[in-house]
Amino acid sequence: MSTQERLQVLRETKPNTWIAFSQDESTVVARAPSYAEVVEMAERSGELDPVPAKTPEEWVPLVF
Repeated sequence: MSTQERLQVLRETKPNTWIAFSQDESTVVARAPSYAEVVEMAERSGELDPVPAKTPEEWVPLVF
């Protein structure tokens, strides 16, 4: 999954939601409201080493 595709997945997911990507980060294997739930769902789907990420509460631009 490219960086652009990953960003699109994150933006299309509800705010404040956990997402689990496969170990190679090529697919989304679970979505859930909590870290524990998303890891459990990913493991039940067969992904033993998921890569969790959380969407922000609100998308805001950052200026450095």
